[in-house]
Amino acid sequence: MIIRIAELPVSGDWEYCIERAVRSAELSPKPDVIVLPELFSIGFALDKIAEFAVTEEYLFDHPLAQAASELGLSVVGGTFPVRTERGIINMLPVWDCDGKLIHTTEKVHLFRNLGEDSIFTGGTPSGVFEISGVTAGASVCYDLRFPELFRMHALNGARIIFLPAQWPERRIELFRSFLRARAGEAQLFFVGCNLGGDHLGVKYRGGGGVASPEGMLMKWTDADEHVRDYDIDVNEVDRVRESIACLEDRRPEIYGG
Repeated sequence: MIIRIAELPVSGDWEYCIERAVRSAELSPKPDVIVLPELFSIGFALDKIAEFAVTEEYLFDHPLAQAASELGLSVVGGTFPVRTERGIINMLPVWDCDGKLIHTTEKVHLFRNLGEDSIFTGGTPSGVFEISGVTAGASVCYDLRFPELFRMHALNGARIIFLPAQWPERRIELFRSFLRARAGEAQLFFVGCNLGGDHLGVKYRGGGGVASPEGMLMKWTDADEHVRDYDIDVNEVDRVRESIACLEDRRPEIYGG
C-alpha cells in the first residue's frame, strides 16, 4: 500500500492551494492514498475562517473528489472549515477511489493558545472506515496529544490512522515522538501530514511521516517538493500484535473513568 503525504504550504489563494493538492495527487507513481495537511487551503487565518467556511455539501463534488475518481486513488483531504448548525467545525473529509465522500470526522480538541476556540466549535469524533481495503481511523492536529481517541480506533479495528496537522517546526520533534508513540501503543500505522513552508509568521516546514506498528519512523521516496511516498505492508500490524498482544493484555477495570 503506497501512502503519499503532501506537506504543502498555504500559498496563494484557496483555489490555488486546492489545485496544487490535485497536482500532487497526479504525480507518478500513483499512490493508493494521498494525505493533505490541516486547513491547507486557508491555514489559521482566523479573521477569514468565517468568510470562507463552506457547507458540508461543498465536499461532495469537490475537485479532490473528482481527482480521486479520475486517478483511481483515495484522498484524506486535510481539513476544511465547515459551517454547521453547531457552529464552524474543523472537518476532515475522506474520498474513495470512486470520488465518493465515504467519511468525515471533526477536530475534537481546540488549541486555545492559538485562539482556535474563538472561531471553531469543538467537534465529535467519528468511528473507523474502510479505505483501499484497510480499516482506518482519522483525527486532526492537536488531537494527537489525547491518546484515548486512538485507542478507541484501535479497539474498533483500525490498522492505520491518518492525522492532518499544523505543528510548528519548533515542536516538530515532539510531533514525531507522538506519531511513534501512538503507533507503538496501538500497534498500527500512524500517518502524520504536517503543513509545509511558513504561515502567518510561523515556520512549519513539514517534518511529518509514517510510523510503523513497532513505533519506528519509516523511510520514504521523494515524489516532488513537499511530497513523499511510503510503502507499507498492512500485514505488519498482525505480525506485531501476535508478537506482543498489548491490546489483549489491557485491564480497563483498573484504569477508571
